[in-house]
This record gives sequence, C-alpha cells and structure tokens, in this order.
Amino acid sequence: MFRDLAQLVKLLGSAASGVKKLKTASERRESVLGLLKTYLLLKDCVDEGEQLVLDASADPIRKISEQSADEAIETLTRWDLVIRNQGFRLYELQGYVFGADHLAVIDPALQDRISEVVGSKMQRVTSLHGIGAALFFRNMFPIANTNEERARYVAVMAGSKGDLLNMERVVGEISSLKSALDEYRTVIDKLMSQEEVLALSSVARRATSTLKA
Repeated sequence: MFRDLAQLVKLLGSAASGVKKLKTASERRESVLGLLKTYLLLKDCVDEGEQLVLDASADPIRKISEQSADEAIETLTRWDLVIRNQGFRLYELQGYVFGADHLAVIDPALQDRISEVVGSKMQRVTSLHGIGAALFFRNMFPIANTNEERARYVAVMAGSKGDLLNMERVVGEISSLKSALDEYRTVIDKLMSQEEVLALSSVARRATSTLKA
C-alpha cells in the first residue's frame, strides 16, 4: 500500500505545479483545497499505518496468539480502529484523485497514469484499489471475525500477499512515502501565499478529520 501511495503522490505533485496556470482565483483556490485534502488524508494514512505496522510487528497473528485474552481484546480493538480509519481514507482518496478534473486539464494523461498506480482496472489484490475495497467492505459489512482473522487485516492494509509482513520492505516504503509527501507539500506551499495556504489547510483538516471512525 505505502509504495503505491508514494507513486500516487509523485504523480499528483508533478501535475500540481500547473495549478498556477488556471485562469481564475476561485479555480486555483478549489484546486489547492483539493490538493491539501489529499495531502492530509495521505499523511494520516502513513502516520497511523506506520504506528499499526510497528505495533503489530512482522507476525500480527502470532503476536495476538501469545497474548492473554484481555490483552488480545485490547490490542485488536486498537488495530480495528486504525484499519477502519484506513478503509475510509482510501475510499475518500479514490474520490479525490479521480475527481481531480482541474489536474486532468493541466495533464490530460494524468488519470490514466493514476489508474495504473491505483490498480482500479486490474485484479491485483494488493493494489490500492484492492486494499481499499477489502477494508471498506469490512467497514460496511462487519461480521464476527476470529482473533486470527482480525489480525490478518494488518497484513491486508500493508499490502502483504500473506499473513506475514516484510518489515524491512514496509518500513522502507513508509520512508519513501514520507519523503514524497514532504516534496508534495512543498509544491502546494508555492501555489499560494503562506496565509492563503494556512487558511485552506484549516478548511481541509476540518473536512478530513470527520473521516475517522
């Protein structure tokens, strides 16, 4: 998941600088607001996702199995909350990036490249589309899972094909995503004055904070 998100950020960042070419101030404002909402959703994804991965370690199922019943309930409740939040964020992100018509005007090929990264036209289970669909479905149609099944969703969120996490790979992907987000934010900050960006950041944060479970 984190690798694909980093690729998505780079694509959006490459097109975002063209927002200055939009004709009207209102168009530029709405575009920057959309970019900031996307940035905050992505930042929340990586921040909470990193905490979850580090907490769960390479073998989430084994960690739960080695805990007492009370400890397992507490841990899984904490993990479930993050996984629900991640599902809502990925669903919302898909709407933002595919609804970025202003960026498509600047870069007509952008949506096709985004589709390749997100994987919405492929059957790859570990694509962003596949992961988002799995987590969102779990949110919309909750069922009584065993502890093992609940713990398995940590690996689903991280984009692992099996139940184990390759911690070196995942941590590296998280680091790359953080770097890409820093560059993306730098691009946004150059699109308007500092005062305007800060004001729009507050609006974007209010909009994205409502996505938490």
